[in-house]
Formats: sequence, C-alpha cells, structure tokens
Amino acid sequence: MRNPFVYGEEVSGKNFCNRDREIKELLRDIENGQNVMIYSQRRFGKTSLIKEVLARAKRRGFVTIYVDLYPALTNADFVEIYARSISNTITGRVEKVFKGLTEILKRLTPRITVDNQGKAQVEFEINRQADITPYLDDVLKAVKRYSDKKKKQAVVVFDEFQQVGFFGDDKVEKQIRSEIGSHRNVSYIFMGSKKHLIYDMFGNSNRPLYKSTKHFPLAKIEEGELVKFIKTKFKNTNKKLPTSLAHTIVSISECHPYYTQFLCHVLWELTFVRKEITEQNISESLKLLLKRESAAYHNILDMLTARQKQVLLALAQRVKHERIFSTAFLVKNNLGSVSSVQRALSSLIEKDLIDKEEEKYSFIDVFLKMWITETRRGGGNTDMQIA
Repeated sequence: MRNPFVYGEEVSGKNFCNRDREIKELLRDIENGQNVMIYSQRRFGKTSLIKEVLARAKRRGFVTIYVDLYPALTNADFVEIYARSISNTITGRVEKVFKGLTEILKRLTPRITVDNQGKAQVEFEINRQADITPYLDDVLKAVKRYSDKKKKQAVVVFDEFQQVGFFGDDKVEKQIRSEIGSHRNVSYIFMGSKKHLIYDMFGNSNRPLYKSTKHFPLAKIEEGELVKFIKTKFKNTNKKLPTSLAHTIVSISECHPYYTQFLCHVLWELTFVRKEITEQNISESLKLLLKRESAAYHNILDMLTARQKQVLLALAQRVKHERIFSTAFLVKNNLGSVSSVQRALSSLIEKDLIDKEEEKYSFIDVFLKMWITETRRGGGNTDMQIA
C-alpha cells in the first residue's frame, strides 16, 4: 500500500486538498477576463491550485496556457519560453501546428524537430543581438490572435514571474502593461515563489505593472478542511486517526498544507502496521522528522551571518505578544540596534526563511522553528512533548 500523503511536488485529484472557494473565484475571474496576481508564502500549493483551475477552465472550453518562467534569465528567454508554451496549445499534425503558429506569430519562425521517441518538438530561435522589442510585441499579441481566431476566451498563467524582475531592465514589464489592457478575451494570472518580489512588482508605484491586476493572497487552508482531509487519507488506508489528534497535527503544522502532508507522510510510514494512531505516534513522528531535517537546518544556519542567526533564534523563541523592535526584546536577545535587526530581517525574507505580513514576521518553515527551539533548549535527544 502506497503512502497517501504527498509533499514536495505538484498534486492533483485525490491528493489535492479542498481550495473550492479559491477555485470558484479564480474561474469567475477567468470568465470575466480579469487579470490576477496570486501571492502567498512558499509551499502553499500555488502551482497545484492553478493547474487544477486550468484543467477545469479547459473543460469549459477556454484556451489555457501555462508558462513556467523559472529558467528565464533574459528578455530573449522570456520570448522563447512563452512562444513554446503557446505552441503546446496547438495540437494535431505537424503541418497543422506549423501553419497555426505562423498565423499567430508574425516575426517568430517555428522550427520543428523530432526527439528520440519520434515526438515533434517546436523550438523558436531569435537573433539575440537584435532589438528584442519586435519579438516581444509579437509573442505578447499571439494569444489574443489565437483566441480571436478560435472565438474562445483564453487564460495565460505566468508562473515564477518574479524572474522577469532580474532581467536588467523593465522592458518586459512595460510591454506587458501596454498589451494586456486591451486583451478583453484573455485573462492573465501572475504567480511567483518569491512572495516579496512578486508583490513588489505589482504593489510598487514605481513599477510598470502597478495596479494592473487584482491581488489574490492565497491563505492557509482552513483547519477544519485539513482535519477532514487527513482523517480521510488515514481512513482510506485502514488507519483510524481520532479527530482530536487530527487537530493536533494541524496545530503543529500551523495549517500549512505542505508541512501537514510532510508530518502525516512520516506518521503514516511510522505506523505502517498499526490500525490506530496515538498521541505517542505523533510525537515520535515529529521527533523523527526533525532528526532527518537536522543536517539541512544546520546548513541553513551555517550560511547566515552572526546577526541574522541571532535574529532567527530570537524569533523562534519569541513569546506570542512580544514586540520584535521593543527595547525589552532587543536587550533580552542581545540584538543590538533596531536598524541592524531590520537589516537582518530583510535578509532573512530575501532568503525565504521569514515571511512578513502586515508588519508581522513569521517562519516559513514551521519545522525549522521547532528544530531551533528544541536545539536551543538542548532537547535534541529527549522525547518531544506535543500535548
């Protein structure tokens, strides 16, 4: 029997937990031609969510295009990756694909190759020494041309869109802003794994895409939905998880979908031959998880400056109502000046270790916080208490 809890990869179908409200809202946005910027902490399941939305939109007759910009380093990369993603939408014989692409891409010439399995691949090559503007203009108009030709609405998802911010200029951002406003039949959805970067691109009044989209913050999954989800997973694999203990698991993982599945994955393996889960099983699973992650967490701390490490340790042990920049907190943790703490926090946010939401700072990795706390109190070899 396979472990029913999946983490660290995109999930769909029975492995996808709820998000019904978000799916319905995003589908309405697509129907209305609304442009959206989705942002959240890392590992909140943005890609899994949007691919579920795209699957449903496609079944409703929409043209759907998913663009993964993670490999993009330059404006030319953006053009080529976007063009390839568009080409994946056109299906049929090679001749049909080629003809369809030449009709919607006026300047970019497709090149059809065949891989080792005999499958046709479409590539685009551009003159990287020439002005990129005509190519950029061409690819940004292509989806509208295609949707007009097919008389269908379309949706384009740019995943890892924060990569555009590293191109050295804002040409792509400006050109997108210039184009998308007139594409009434196309909804554009922008996402990124670097929350602070993607938010700055759309929330900073000095950036071209400022106020060009609806902001869609992706929150944690509701506790009740997560409890129901994990109880069902255990039940379907002949294991009984009492509701109270399901709430304990969700509380430990702070309603974070990734870390909930992570802990449940370890718990399921640890109780492979058991029929009923106990509190002791959860405690042992959490201890085992932290032990396995210990080397990775040591490496994280080793890469930090002394001040960054101090601030991270202080945050891990902070009492709920303590104010980070208060004199009492600074003195208690020997943190120095407010300005030095602010610089350290900015660096920790940049490194995706800390999240900032409405002037509140929190750990992205909830198990890193637990590991730090347990290590600091010298509990590495003691049984962890979760009750």
